[in-house]
This record gives sequence, C-alpha cells and structure tokens, in this order.
Amino acid sequence: ISNAVPNTNANNFIIPEGEEATICFIISTCEYCADTIEALEDHISDAIDPKFQKYIDTTAQQENFHDVTAKCLKVLVSGLMTRGQAELKTLTETNWSTFEHVGEESSYVHSLTRQILPFVALVRGHVPQSYFRSFCDKFATSFTARYYNILVKLKRINEMGVQQLLLDTYNLKTCFLKLPVVEPTLIGSKKVGGDNINNHLMSSTTSIAPAMYTKLVTKQFKRIETLLKLVGTPNSMLIEVFKNQWPCGTAADLQGVMAIKGLKRTEQASILEKFGLDPQNALRGATAGLKSEDIVVERMQLFKQRTTTTVDRVTNDLSQMRQKVDDFRKAFSG
Repeated sequence: ISNAVPNTNANNFIIPEGEEATICFIISTCEYCADTIEALEDHISDAIDPKFQKYIDTTAQQENFHDVTAKCLKVLVSGLMTRGQAELKTLTETNWSTFEHVGEESSYVHSLTRQILPFVALVRGHVPQSYFRSFCDKFATSFTARYYNILVKLKRINEMGVQQLLLDTYNLKTCFLKLPVVEPTLIGSKKVGGDNINNHLMSSTTSIAPAMYTKLVTKQFKRIETLLKLVGTPNSMLIEVFKNQWPCGTAADLQGVMAIKGLKRTEQASILEKFGLDPQNALRGATAGLKSEDIVVERMQLFKQRTTTTVDRVTNDLSQMRQKVDDFRKAFSG
C-alpha cells in the first residue's frame, strides 16, 4: 500500500483529476487493516497458550498503517493546494495599486471555491470522519498561511484594493467555515466534480462545523483581515490602530504593513521612530526587506527632488537679483 503513496519528502504534489479518490481508498483500507490487526491480536492472545501471549504484539504493523494514512492526508492537502496555484497566481499578478471598483468576489475566489468544494466533498464521502476532520484542519491551516504570505508580499495596495481583498477574504472564510459540513459525494455520483457549488453546501443548513475547527478558521482569517485593515488605515492613525488591532505586533510587523501600503523609506522611518525606535534603528528597519535596486531608485528620486528644489531656489534668487539691478538702473537713470 505504501508504494501507492507519492514520496512525501516533496513539497508539492500534483494529484491527477479523479485520483484523489484513490488516496481516499488507501486511507480507508489502512484504517480497516489497522483495526483488523488489533482485533486479530486480541483473538490470537485469547486462543494461544498463556505462556506465549507476551510474544503476540502487532503494534509495529498497526503503526505502519497509521504512517501510510498520515502520508495520504499530507498528499491530499498538498494536492488540493497545488490545484489552486493558478488562482493564487492571479491574485499576485493583479495590480492592486490601481484598483478602481469594488464589486462581487474576485474571479480567483470563485474559481478557488469551485476547485475546493468538490474535492472536499469527495474526501468526506470516502474517508472515516476522524481523518476527514484532520484533513480539514490541515488544509485550512496550510491555505490561510499561504494566502497571508502572498498578501504580505504585495506592494502598494490602494483603498479600493484593500476593500476588494477584504471582501474576497470574507467570502473565502465563509467557504472554509462550511468545509466540514459539505454534503459528501461518492464515486459515480453526478455531483462529483460538478460546477454547481450549492450542491456541495446542501448539508450545511442542517449541520454545524466542529467548534475547534470554527475557532481555528476564525483565528487564521482574523489575522488576514487585521493585516488588510491596517493597510487601509490612514498614515496619521496607523500607530494607534496598529497597537489596538495587533497588541503583540512588533516593529517588523508594522514595517511590513507600511511596505504593503507602499510608503517611502523616509515615511516608514518617521513612523517607526514614533512607534518607539531610535532614529538609527528606525532607518535600518525601514530599509529591511528592500532590494538594493529599490534603494538606488529611491535615492535617485530623492536626489532629483533635491536637485529640482535647489534649481528652483537659485532661479528665484537670480530673478530677485535681476529685479534689484533693474530697479537700481531705473533709479539711477531718473
């Protein structure tokens, strides 16, 4: 059985369409075998001569089946994450700095939902409930971590972009809260891989997700929502709101928020200094994470600004001197 499971040393797994059912069948088979071996051990111990009972131990065999099950769960989680790579790439390629209108959920969210729900519904229909709950926990944790990491790498998100991402985050959270109670589907069912998302949510009206799972998802998405709300906060209120919304946040966290806001290094240094860092560390913190070419560009822009200011000042001084000379000449001629 273990030979049928991909090597879990890899970071990402690609599960061909429909092959997630095969992984589910392996999980169910391993569960059955582990339970059967345990029952067989008890049966043999009862039937064998008492002096040989101490030699009847199938713990190692049971652990082997449990190990395969754990590998299968990892493959399912990673395989589903891989299927959403194209949609998450769309998120990273969107120019959120010029976003103009907030509408319905973004297309990448709708597409992600269409990928996730049928997959989860099939898993629920083919693995024991305890393993399904573990799968939901692991997938929710993995997805929210990746989504957060993508957001912190975005730069210059404008106000409309923040509002759209908050709406997208809310819709994703709503989807994830319903995962443990999606209507299960079986191989051969017409709804397997179907496009109607509502088909997979029919049982959510009569079932409640486990409290621990709901708490996990809510906590993970709150972290994402807090980040986006801080990005949308005016600079003048940023420190106050940051301390209130992110009590345990560090200067590095604050600098990350400012980087997403697209603040200049000098602006970041000023805010970090007000946050409590000394000027030198504030400037060093504002530079953290910047590439050398970014610093060069910023310095060139600052140099151009200073040069323009100097030229304007000199031109103004010369104009004033010429005016004084002309006035002197007129007075002398008179």
